[in-house]
Formats: sequence, C-alpha cells, structure tokens
Amino acid sequence: MSEADEIMARARSLFDVAGVALNPSTGDTVLILGLVSTPERDLDDFAHDGTTTIMRGFARHARAKEDDLIEFIRGRGFNAELIGVLGYPHGEPNLKHLAVAAGLGKQGKNTLVIHPRFGPWLRFMAIRTDAPLATTGPGVYSRDEPSCCSDCEKCVQACPVGILESYRLVDTDSCLAAISEERSDRVAVCDRCVVVCPVGERKAP
Repeated sequence: MSEADEIMARARSLFDVAGVALNPSTGDTVLILGLVSTPERDLDDFAHDGTTTIMRGFARHARAKEDDLIEFIRGRGFNAELIGVLGYPHGEPNLKHLAVAAGLGKQGKNTLVIHPRFGPWLRFMAIRTDAPLATTGPGVYSRDEPSCCSDCEKCVQACPVGILESYRLVDTDSCLAAISEERSDRVAVCDRCVVVCPVGERKAP
C-alpha cells in the first residue's frame, strides 16, 4: 500500500467520508473530511462569546480525529494543517464546493451538500497537505442537480424567513443559521431545511 493509500485509509477510518480536491485559487491539495451530525454527536453546537464563534461541537467531536490524522500524515514526512478554525474555513476556500469537487455529494436545493447515504447531515472539515494524494470525484465543482431534489421542494417550503429558492439563498445575511462575526450576538438555531430533507441517515455509523 502506498503512503497516499495509507493516508486515505486512515482518514476513512476516522471520518464518515473523506475525499480530495484542489483549492482552485491556490492549487493546494485539500483533504475534505465529513462527519454526520446527530443528536448524540452534535456538530452544529455553536456559541458566541461576544466577539468570536465558538465551535463547541467540532471541538468536542472532531478535534481529536483531526489531530490524529494530521499527526499520521506528518509522521510520513508530509506537511498537514487545518484550514480555518478546526478545519472550518469562513469564506475561502468554499468548503461546499470542495466537497462536491471531491465527489462527496452534490449541492441540493437547500444549498447544502447532499450525500447519497447521509443526505445533508455531513459536516465538513478541510486539511491542507503536500502529501501526494490523487483527487477524488470529478475534481472540479459543478452545480449538478441531485436526482433526489428534482421533484422535491420541502426545504424551500420550510424556510421560516422565505429566503431559500431552489439552489440559492436570496439573502444570506437573513438566514437564521448563518454564522459570522457580524452576528455574534446570536447562536445559529435554524435547521428546518435540513430536518425536512427526506434523504439520508442521521445515525452515526
């Protein structure tokens, strides 16, 4: 087994899904990792201290796995580092686009990545590395409709503030689940477009 195969095997043993994409703006190799968010493993547990977003769910359930994988990659002589806070970049690179490019799903009408098994419940993280990992999936982002979304409008109809159109948020700042420093006075609370999605298992594998 090659070092690249060993790294991917390790990643897939720690996370529910793993793929590889290139950051289109830098050309960096990015390892995209996903965990299913469940009531028992709530990766959507965020808080605010008045100035910054505290990613309690990621710290509790993902940090040890990320540290394990980074140590494993570095132990084979390659660089590896998290992108953003706990592997969650705010802004660039676009984590949803990288997940699609890595073949981990397609963006659905709720704008989230829909995985054929786990639906919209995967929460993604990113590690930048110079390990010789081959890209997975299509390798580039494209807005292809998932077959499960073609005749479904449940997420659009469920949006409580009416800003979700098919495959597009018409006003991202009004989304009740938006996370930004400008909105540090409130916690992300809305997940209706996720809960009503009929696709996927929410049970932790």
